[in-house]
Amino acid sequence: MGVLKHFESYIAAQKATGMQFVIFGVLLLIAGILLHFSQLTPITQGLRNGFFVTSMLLLASGVGFIANQNTLLQTKTETYQTNQQEFRQQEIERMQGVNKRVPAIVKGLAVALILALLALILIGIQPLWKGVLFSVLIYLLGLLILESISYLSVKTYLESLLNDAT
Repeated sequence: MGVLKHFESYIAAQKATGMQFVIFGVLLLIAGILLHFSQLTPITQGLRNGFFVTSMLLLASGVGFIANQNTLLQTKTETYQTNQQEFRQQEIERMQGVNKRVPAIVKGLAVALILALLALILIGIQPLWKGVLFSVLIYLLGLLILESISYLSVKTYLESLLNDAT
């Protein structure tokens, strides 16, 4: 398979990840709507409010990520058509950076936030805020799962670039 085909497969996988963000956002929005029509306690009010906010963040980031991948596909395809060696070198450098930095940053930040949120939930704060914090915790756990799926396509694409370069 050629380098451009590997790149197109990588972009398709990244777009699928963006769509998963959108689906996760829709699911949280539906959960928030269902909570709105249930018997509201302070905790469920916090969950509902948190779900509404995080669902909007997920929807916006998912749509933005898909648009970004479309732009990346267009610009990198033009680079490939102009100079294949330059394309390959740029992609190897870009993907090595992504492979090295992004998982550590995402994992470290998410784990720190999750631990901080769990500590806040366990201490005696108001039930409304416990609900909000719990919704943010669900959001962060979902992001970790989606980022781990996305990382697989990054790793596979980088391996294909390195194997084609040799």
